[in-house]
Amino acid sequence: MRRHEQIGREILARRHTALLLAIIALFAVRPFLGDTGAGAVAFSLALFLVLLAALLTIRVDDLVGERDALLAQRRRRTYVGWGLAVPAVAERLWLFFAPDPRLYLVGSLSWLLFFFYVTWSLLRSLLKHREVTGETISMSISIYLLIGLCWGLLYIVIFTRHPEAFSFGTSPGVSEQHVFPIFIYFSLTTLSTIGFGDITPLSLPARYAAVAEGITGQFYLAILVARLVGMQMSRAVDPPARVEAVDRRIEDPNR
Repeated sequence: MRRHEQIGREILARRHTALLLAIIALFAVRPFLGDTGAGAVAFSLALFLVLLAALLTIRVDDLVGERDALLAQRRRRTYVGWGLAVPAVAERLWLFFAPDPRLYLVGSLSWLLFFFYVTWSLLRSLLKHREVTGETISMSISIYLLIGLCWGLLYIVIFTRHPEAFSFGTSPGVSEQHVFPIFIYFSLTTLSTIGFGDITPLSLPARYAAVAEGITGQFYLAILVARLVGMQMSRAVDPPARVEAVDRRIEDPNR
């Protein structure tokens, strides 16, 4: 029992790193394993792994505050998270055992809402942190990748409703099996403002979504760097103050 408790504590302590590794695995499955056979199974497993890690990270909150308020916030996050996760999981299982093109739009919307809520919850927690640790860095990277994932799902929703919203140049049309890796690729290149130009948004919603993602990526990096530097500088100022306090206690043991 103690061994299980220790493993549980280790997982909780490294939950943001676990989420980051799960997201990286999700992005890497399709390019390396493809879309059929073992690739499809591995992708679904990686997606479920990201979902479970995300639910764990939004449920656990290290912030200091009133106990009742924090417990109420934890319950609210848990209920909302699972409420958004269940339809997404149900759609994925349905498509895995009985593929139906009509469910792709519903599934994309379900996963979009779930990952948007996870991203928003993690971002709020990150902005309230007071110390830079390895888990803080992992959370920051996870949020950045989740932003790209959310926008990729948004592009999939737009493409599912209006296939003419994007131009793929000389490439052939995109099949439903390849829509996820292609639009995640487009989302990450847009978020990082690389923009190779091989995929072009044509409709007004697609164009404005791409512009909004590019702006969001730049603002996130600017605000994140400023926030982390500010926390690190505040932490660097603390040790001298602590040493001075210790010196005063040594000089006057009655303090």
